[in-house]
Amino acid sequence: MKEVRNYQVIVVGAGHAGCEAALASARLGADTLLLTMNLSTIALMPCNPSIGGPGKGHLVREIGALGGEMAACIDETCVQMKWLNTSKGPAVRSRRAQADKYLYRQRMTRTLFNTPNLTLRQGHVTEILVKEGRVSGVKLETGLEFECERLIVTSGTYLNSRIILGRATWPGGPQNQSPALGLSESLVKCGVSLRRLQTATPPRILKSSVDFSKLGELPGDPDSGGFLWENRLRRYERQISCFLAFTDEESVAAVRRNLSESPLMLENITNVGPKHCPSIDRKIMRFPDQIKHQIFVEPEGWESQELYLQGLTTGMPPAAQQEIVRSVKGLENAIIMRYGYAIEYDALAPGLIRKTMESRALKGLYTAGQINGTSGYEEAAAQGLIAGINAALAIKGQPSYWPSRTNSYMGVLVDDLSIWQKPEPYRITPGHAEFRLTLRDDSAERRLTRDGYLIGMVDEERFSRINAWTTRIEDELARLNDLSLFPSGEMREKLVSSGTGDLKKRVSGCEILQRPGISYNDVKALLADEKDDWLMAPDEIYSLETEIKYRGYFERESEKIAQTKFLESIRLPLAKVDERLASLSPHIAEFLLSDQFDDLNQLVRKNCLSRSDLAILLTVLRQDSEEVVGDPEVLND
Repeated sequence: MKEVRNYQVIVVGAGHAGCEAALASARLGADTLLLTMNLSTIALMPCNPSIGGPGKGHLVREIGALGGEMAACIDETCVQMKWLNTSKGPAVRSRRAQADKYLYRQRMTRTLFNTPNLTLRQGHVTEILVKEGRVSGVKLETGLEFECERLIVTSGTYLNSRIILGRATWPGGPQNQSPALGLSESLVKCGVSLRRLQTATPPRILKSSVDFSKLGELPGDPDSGGFLWENRLRRYERQISCFLAFTDEESVAAVRRNLSESPLMLENITNVGPKHCPSIDRKIMRFPDQIKHQIFVEPEGWESQELYLQGLTTGMPPAAQQEIVRSVKGLENAIIMRYGYAIEYDALAPGLIRKTMESRALKGLYTAGQINGTSGYEEAAAQGLIAGINAALAIKGQPSYWPSRTNSYMGVLVDDLSIWQKPEPYRITPGHAEFRLTLRDDSAERRLTRDGYLIGMVDEERFSRINAWTTRIEDELARLNDLSLFPSGEMREKLVSSGTGDLKKRVSGCEILQRPGISYNDVKALLADEKDDWLMAPDEIYSLETEIKYRGYFERESEKIAQTKFLESIRLPLAKVDERLASLSPHIAEFLLSDQFDDLNQLVRKNCLSRSDLAILLTVLRQDSEEVVGDPEVLND
């Protein structure tokens, strides 16, 4: 039987980005090949064995809402699930899961192998094949070639990578896997510029060598629910605790004694690393007066005897790592099973990707994950999902898709990445999302599932179930808004006793619920004769209360959201600069005609337009659009 060597979409790399890209492409009907250097390390978690957290957890919920796989996979394979930031308001409230990294890999591998239209092969891609200025396939180190119409490269931190451990350095990828060699040179030959980035991981220690009595226990939340909508009310009775330790004067002194062996001091590694999870040596150098640094002692699986020391990331040599680890209370007798290490790798230079994840330099090429200069499994998976969707849509001849930054963290991610110019790797945080109250964890399905359904990532049955759920919330909002209540004596007494003040006139249910300290159940209690009609699940009640209590904030956001959506709808480059825009300065016209930006909102965000230029441009655009936009002065606030 002749081997098939022609595919519509080829995905290179089976990390978190590659898995989502391949699944999305195949589920949308494209004949897809997933190539990985090692079939045994699919969906590997070489660093932190966790998924979620502020911003990142929002991404995972959105991946599930849009039809991706990460949410379902982590829900089924976690050893701990908990809520974070529960006291800081709904905008930053998010889940975080500790993964059984071995079960996660098995679960994702099983899903890939059982997905129609998807073929998996082990192979090392060394060359991108190009014909008539666009991607035509790939070549493996064995000389084998595969043809394709669209190529998605998700090489993670393996691209021309090398491991650094003190003064020692050698070619290698995460967990001492083989590096991806040859592909960097091929990308450069295709006109894709690269840069060098670095990251690091902490040592892993033997569980039985830890004195847990000296550590603070961090249990999970049984009622946290899962990331996937279907698991939102799930109880996690069986969980493993994490633990918390701290550095002290002895620990800081141990780091300082060994700083001369830090790759940062030896300068045998690039200094461009992740800003939000610096190594312990970088922390001591950057904050010399800070003594107490958190160390999270995290399990890696149900049966694993390894513990991950989040907060003690380092690429210093083994002897230094041993001294530093044993300086921490509770870890005095810790046995290091795997030493931490730094890794340096190739990534794309800034400004080379579109919001669709397609390359600006080579037609038919898409990239996703850490090759794009991001850090984290969640960011990689979200990019892979968008890349896979767009590769498949391009095959079908359908318009490309990317979510708006006004309706998702995924939209914020792809929008930021396409114009990211900072040297360090990008990590999503709530601070990146200007509409984060709208982009809450609990509203992901209301924002994105319809998109997933229209694209083809969400089937009819699932869409109907989620749509019925969102409809219940919206109907109850309308009912409370229309419900006119006359304050009885008993009701007024209850309101006064709650500390929210008296009530002397007829009001709506929403107006009562907007009062501080008043819950949905309190309103039910005030209307005892009608409470049988008030049948809402806990997650529905949470969304309902949030929508009502923060209604004023939502209304203030709505005008800015409308303006942003309008500016995003003006796709760049323009075919030509209208003669009505002749008064604009020449460099503005160049921006409008160049391939540097995807839409007009990016020009505004990068401060490429003066207020007067923007006013002229919006005046012309309004003449060509039926949409109404607010005062352009607001856009530059």
